[in-house]
Amino acid sequence: MDTIIEYNTGATLSLVKEGYITQDLLIRPIEHKSSSVNVDGRPGVVRESIDYGARVIILPIVFIAKDQLDFVLRRDKLFSIFSDLEPFYIYEGRPTYKTSTYEFELPGQTWGENSQLPNNIEILKGKRYKVIRTNMNEVEQDGLLGKVDVEFETYQLPFAESAGTTLDARTFDRDVWQTGQGLIAVDPTTLKYVFQNETSFKVYNAGDVPLKTNLRDMCLEIEFRGASTNLSIRNVTNGTHWQYNGSGGTNDVIKLETPTRFTKNGNSIFKDTNRKTFVLSPGWNTIQISGASQFLISFKFKFYYK
Repeated sequence: MDTIIEYNTGATLSLVKEGYITQDLLIRPIEHKSSSVNVDGRPGVVRESIDYGARVIILPIVFIAKDQLDFVLRRDKLFSIFSDLEPFYIYEGRPTYKTSTYEFELPGQTWGENSQLPNNIEILKGKRYKVIRTNMNEVEQDGLLGKVDVEFETYQLPFAESAGTTLDARTFDRDVWQTGQGLIAVDPTTLKYVFQNETSFKVYNAGDVPLKTNLRDMCLEIEFRGASTNLSIRNVTNGTHWQYNGSGGTNDVIKLETPTRFTKNGNSIFKDTNRKTFVLSPGWNTIQISGASQFLISFKFKFYYK
């Protein structure tokens, strides 16, 4: 297996190309955090609230050195890779041939000459996790073989996210989509995220996490261009409703962005709205527009997965 690291700069690093093999990518379920109180005379506890916490991801890594000096160099390089204080994204890579074990080089071979090394790997670029390293054990040495577990915790949101957004072309050669993302094969004229002069339409959320305009760090942007009076955007599917109690001209741009940022031409209009959270549920959402007739509206968001 392989793991790809993508830094905030956009630069990427493949552990296999650096000489390290990912034995597995152990992804734990999202932690549930709850608040409760004990009440005298009442058995059990009273649950006041429950929400998602963080998610732990463990990366078992192995490598084999050429000699003792090379072992030290590989160990220290591994420490350097995972000592960054900034969060980064990790992508999972799986071998394309049917095997669960890898063999290391034979005596006299160099890295990559053994046909059993993981060189036929498909990187699952559709889903990624934003993480920060929380723990790293000492490197266990057995001869020239090194083993270590690196532990991460999801940074900000605990969900996996799609690498692409709804405004990216939804083709697998785009290199930001993969199977298992909830994308459905329908007529492109049906599965769309830009609508012109349509006062009733459907928007598809391929993830299994609701998208909310009040959630920090969640990518959700609704852009409305056109003249309007008391513009209303209603999600019939879940009953959420956002309204701007004002007017806009033909060239005005109204945006709803996370977290709770409502603007017209870049200026805040929060006080002139109903100040409600707009939500896109998983699956199909029926959207109704009122207060406008000549307009263009787009829904740009990522898909999130529990």
